[in-house]
Amino acid sequence: MNSRGSLPGGLPTSRLFKALSLMAAALLAVGGLSGSGGTGAPAPAPPPASRPCALRAVPGVPMSEGFGEQGTGGREFARATGVVRALTLMVDFPDARAPYGASERYGEFFPAVREWFARASYGRLRYESTPVMRYIRMPRPFTSYGIGRGYGWRAHQAMMRDLLRVADRGIDFRGYDLVNVLVTPNAGPPADKAVLSVTWTGGSAATTDEGAHLDRVSVVYGRDQSGARVLSHENGHAFGLPDLYAADDFPRTDRLAGQWDSMSLDWGLQGDLFAWHKWRLGWLDDAQIACVRGPRPHALTLTPIEAPGGRKAAVVPFGPTRAYVIEARSAVGNDDEACREGVLVYEVRTDVGSGHGPVTVRDAHPGSGACGYSSGAFNSLNDAPFGVGERFRAPDAGLTVDVLARDPVSGGWTVRIARH
Repeated sequence: MNSRGSLPGGLPTSRLFKALSLMAAALLAVGGLSGSGGTGAPAPAPPPASRPCALRAVPGVPMSEGFGEQGTGGREFARATGVVRALTLMVDFPDARAPYGASERYGEFFPAVREWFARASYGRLRYESTPVMRYIRMPRPFTSYGIGRGYGWRAHQAMMRDLLRVADRGIDFRGYDLVNVLVTPNAGPPADKAVLSVTWTGGSAATTDEGAHLDRVSVVYGRDQSGARVLSHENGHAFGLPDLYAADDFPRTDRLAGQWDSMSLDWGLQGDLFAWHKWRLGWLDDAQIACVRGPRPHALTLTPIEAPGGRKAAVVPFGPTRAYVIEARSAVGNDDEACREGVLVYEVRTDVGSGHGPVTVRDAHPGSGACGYSSGAFNSLNDAPFGVGERFRAPDAGLTVDVLARDPVSGGWTVRIARH
C-alpha cells in the first residue's frame, strides 16, 4: 500500500505495509506527514472565468488537488506533458551487494513505466529514461543511513550526497526532469514487511559539480506486488499528485479511493488515474470536461477514461474547495484487470493534504466488496461504480446523478446530472 511521496521542503511520507497480516503495524503514524487542510488553510484564489471548474490549489496544503503551479514545470514539480527525461540509477551497498545484474533490475520497471505513462496520458507524456546500466556502490553500508519506515530528510540528504561522491564525476546529471534511484532489493526488509519507497520534491538534497540539483528524486526499495507501478506512483508525486490512501487509518484506507487510482493502492486491479488527475496534468483538454453549474439538468455521454478521445468527465463544484467528479471506467488499457465497469463518482477536496483523503469515491454498493482475490483486504470499493438504472445522490451539493444507458458499441455511458 502506498504511503510514499513527499511534502514541500523535503518531508516525505513513507510507504506502509501491503499484507493484511501487518495491519496492526500499519496503524502507526508515519513521521513527517503534514495534517490535512481545512483547518485554517488560506483561501484559494477563485478559478478563472474561462475554467470555472478548475478549482485552485489551496496555499499551504501539501500537494493540494487544486490547479496551480503543480505539474507545469515549476521547481517543485516536474512538468507532465511533452518529453519528460528521467535519469535512472541502480545502487547497492557494501553490506547489501546486488544479487543480480543492473539490467535485470532496470528491466523490472522499463519499458513498463514508459508504456504506462504513454497509455495514461494518451501519448501526451513521452517518458524517456536514461539508465546507467551498472550498480553504483554506495560508500557506506546501508545500515549506516538509518533507512526505515518514515525516514527523514537528513537520511535522504546523506544518501544523495554520498551518491554524488561516487557518481558525479562519471555521470552528467544535467538536463533531467527527475531522477530515479532503484536500490538493490536486498537492502532493508522485504517489501511485504515494510515498503520504504519514497519521492522527495521541494528541496535539493545535493548539488552536482555542474550545478544540477537533486530536487525531484524517486527512490524505490525492495520488490513488491505493485511491480513496475510502484515507480509510476512515485513519479506521480514528482508531477505533483498526492497520496490518496489514509496515512492515519490505513486499515480502512480502501474506504477512500480504493483501487481506482495508482496514487491510492498501486497494486490494485484498477491501475489508471482519475480523470481529475489527468486534467490537472494536462492530459485532458478543457473541452473533454463538462463543467456543470446551475440548476439546468444535463444529459451527457462519457467515454471511458482508459481510452483516448471523447468527453471524459463531468465536474460539479460546490464551494471554493470541493467538487464532485463523474467519470466512466472500463476494463481496458491500464485498467484491463478492472473488477467492475460503470460510472464512478468521487469527491475532490483541494483543502485536504496528501495522505488525508483529498479524494473519496462514493460507493454505489455500500456494505459489499468484490474481487477479493485482488488483495487480502481493501476491496470494499471494487464494486463502487454505478450501473444502468442506478442513482447517486449528494444532498450536501444538491446533486443527483442517474445512469441512463451504456452504448455496447462505443462503450460510452449516458448520465443525467441535476442540481437542485
